Amino acid sequence: MMSRNKMSPFRKDSLVLVAITALIFSQTWRTAMTDEGGMRLPKNVLPVSYEIQLLPIIEEGNFTTPGFVEIVVDCIETTSAISMNSADISIDESSIMISDIASQEPIGVMNLMVEDDRQIITIELDSQLMSGRQYKISMNFVAVLNDELRGFYRSTYEENGETKYLAVTQFSAPDARRSFPCFDEPNMKAVFTIKLGRKLSMSSNSNMPKIKTEPIQGMADYVWDYYQTTVKMSSYLVGMMVSEFTGVPSESELNRVPFTIWTRPSLTNLTKYAGNIAPQILKYFEYFTQIDYPLPKVDIAAIPDFAAGAMENWGHINFREADLLIDEQRSSEVAKQRVAEVTGHELGHMWFGNLVTHDWWSLVWLKEGFARYVQYIGTDSVEPGFQMDEQFGVATLQSVFRVDSLESSRPLDFDVNNSASLNTLFDVVVYDKGASIVRMMANFLGPETFRRSMTRYLHSRAYANAVQDDLWRAVQEQIEIDGLVLPATVKTIMDPWTNKMGYPLITVTRNYDGTSGGTISQSRFLLRKSTNSTDSIVYRWWVPLTFTADFSLPQKSIWISDKEDSIPLPDLSATDDEWVLFNVGQVGYYRVSYDDTNYGLILQQLATDHTVISAKNRAQLLDDTLTIARANIVPYEKALDLTKYLALERDYAPWTAAANALDFIDIMLYGYPDFNEWKVYLSDLVVPLYQYVGFDEGTRDTHLFIYTRTHAIHWACTKLEIDDCVQHANQVYASWMTNVITENDISPNLLRLISCSAIANGSDPEWNFGYQKYLASTLANEKIDLLKAMTCTKETDIIYHMLEMMINETSGIRLQDANTLFSSIAANPVGHGVALDFLATRWDEVNAYFSGYVGFGGSSMPGLFRSLCDRVNTNEQLAELTKLRDDHLDVLGSSKTVNQGLELAQSNVQWVEQHYSEVITWLKNQKMSSASTTISPNYVVMVTLCGVLSMFFKT
Repeated sequence: MMSRNKMSPFRKDSLVLVAITALIFSQTWRTAMTDEGGMRLPKNVLPVSYEIQLLPIIEEGNFTTPGFVEIVVDCIETTSAISMNSADISIDESSIMISDIASQEPIGVMNLMVEDDRQIITIELDSQLMSGRQYKISMNFVAVLNDELRGFYRSTYEENGETKYLAVTQFSAPDARRSFPCFDEPNMKAVFTIKLGRKLSMSSNSNMPKIKTEPIQGMADYVWDYYQTTVKMSSYLVGMMVSEFTGVPSESELNRVPFTIWTRPSLTNLTKYAGNIAPQILKYFEYFTQIDYPLPKVDIAAIPDFAAGAMENWGHINFREADLLIDEQRSSEVAKQRVAEVTGHELGHMWFGNLVTHDWWSLVWLKEGFARYVQYIGTDSVEPGFQMDEQFGVATLQSVFRVDSLESSRPLDFDVNNSASLNTLFDVVVYDKGASIVRMMANFLGPETFRRSMTRYLHSRAYANAVQDDLWRAVQEQIEIDGLVLPATVKTIMDPWTNKMGYPLITVTRNYDGTSGGTISQSRFLLRKSTNSTDSIVYRWWVPLTFTADFSLPQKSIWISDKEDSIPLPDLSATDDEWVLFNVGQVGYYRVSYDDTNYGLILQQLATDHTVISAKNRAQLLDDTLTIARANIVPYEKALDLTKYLALERDYAPWTAAANALDFIDIMLYGYPDFNEWKVYLSDLVVPLYQYVGFDEGTRDTHLFIYTRTHAIHWACTKLEIDDCVQHANQVYASWMTNVITENDISPNLLRLISCSAIANGSDPEWNFGYQKYLASTLANEKIDLLKAMTCTKETDIIYHMLEMMINETSGIRLQDANTLFSSIAANPVGHGVALDFLATRWDEVNAYFSGYVGFGGSSMPGLFRSLCDRVNTNEQLAELTKLRDDHLDVLGSSKTVNQGLELAQSNVQWVEQHYSEVITWLKNQKMSSASTTISPNYVVMVTLCGVLSMFFKT
């Protein structure tokens, strides 16, 4: 190992030793006075190719990366200055060289101007670069191998009692500029030839296969790894890793493209599942797109410290360990599905994002929305038993509805004006709304026209960039080829969905005069309308409406345009005594409200035989109606009447929608005098489900049946504290604590719930045991389950201790998991106030600890603040939260995440003022015996018999 003063940046043509310390500290920086030019680079020169040479020094006391870069550029407009991106890089100004490629003539460098705020450097020249000519730019530099989970950074893990380091990249969005000076914009594509230095004891990886390895002259035990030149791509997709990892080749028979899973040596036994499904998903996407994966290999790496779930570097995909590695005996069904979904998402990016890239970050939905959509179909291709389509509505569409119903939401096409804010674009709107409108479009196009239009789109913009109109143009061409008839062009239909925030509420008002007709109207749905809004946008959309009165028959469809507030519907194909349901399968991105009579007919059907209505639409009914009631559009009495049938509900999707909606009411009523009335009502709904699914698993349990059990046990054990459930959980945990059983004897699907219940009902011994198991676990997804369980404690001293652990790097809680710890404590009824007080009183320490950590979604502090907002249900809490924001406007003031959280907190307090009495009155009027008079006795017998038979077959 060579000492620090012998480490150096390297010229391509020769090894020139330069003292790093002198380079870092003697540099004279010039910063710009203003940010008048914004964050965008001029287009006067554009990159053609990069040769990058990096030597990450991975040792205590010298985490730096000396480097050299040579960039060939096309001069588009005559200029005497070259602007590039650079952040936290020390550039050796004397090493900068510019030359005309054709004439080999050097161009003199007058000055290097550094604008730290804009993350831009400008090389000022003593003569002009001429339009139409190519030039070469080269320079030496030293970058920091930081611990901020961005750029080229360092990650750590323990092995045999020794701390191990690795260097790995996370360049989105956009942090390639922290590793080497570059044109770090997605539409400035180029090819990259990479050369990585490493110790002989380590290995390196990059986007392309390795060509050769050579010793580094003058540096014993160090070598250079040379890599093939990449395809044309954006800088944020460059991937590099230097580590002591072990590569495990996939044994799949589908390996037309070699797959290798890279991980720390002790975890290689956890790579089998990912290595099996990844080639299958890739093969499916090749079929779906009709475009072969263009690179010669796929490396997939499990990174101990990683800000995102994964990152789609072309040919070298980085994953968080919990999202790639599973033990098929000890990992839960949730963890297994998560690995499949994230794998599908990242492999989908090989086409949507890598092959065709968004023109600018404002259009990042073109990659993330499509990747979120295809992760469902990719996962379904390898795991049809997961029933991914059944999950889409409750997991993705209903999730984004909550944010997109706020005045502080944003359109899909939304720009930011500084580099620091780019990561805030990676939010639920981009991912989940993007995926939801793609799914809606796929539905009205039909599966084959949609698939062919995607192939056309990808072919038309391959190795280039796209804007929305490129997508709409390709889809429209395919529509015309296929002879599909739509009421308007696809651009006309789809632009309002991407250019406007929010979504419509469709109101159905039927005629009950024997004509089978009615009126359909649309308006923007808002949870809470501001009285002083200055928004002048007209919120109307082209809405593809579907409806049915019989799920055994083909659905009907009609459109309402963005020019129409309402339309007549002559024929609903239903008699006056038959219900009608809109948004079949909840494929459309809209909510639905009905007239009183139709609601009554739906309630009657649910009470008689709820299975006549599809599970996806039962989930839609629950989510739509309970949310619409929050906005004072339907009476809460009607929405709560809808929940009564849940005593008979057994399916996953409806219970997921119900659990989310009921959890909101649970939070709003918590701490108020009549809260017990609510718990009694919930118990009457949950206990039948708990008895049906049982506490213990059966060998024949399906994937979604296991998911449904987790709902039942979560409510029965941790929220309602049903004796049978709590006793079961406590007995299992006590047996674990006394070594009667081990964690291998506990179902991985129940480990978190059992631990949560026992820790919530215990004290120090139960919590300490959970913490020790957390520290000892080597299985990343198990560690997350145990970390969440630890936050279930009701002991305020322990909660405060955990918050202190969050900002203590020796606690064993990784930086990437700190937000999970804080948000889980904030969701704990006892922990919420402790977390709010901790953030307010220890702000400086928390902010300092998280400074520099900018993952997907932006900096950490707005995210921590946001997690405090959901449980606010008093004016006093709202005042504390508002004061916290006002006290730290420098960090929180401009954050959309913070604004959305405060708007939700305000709507919560407004709910208590408007609906508390209404809900409590309804609860006091309920006699569960009255439910039996509205539910068919034969149907009750049938459901009970099914439950008994199910339990019999499970055993």
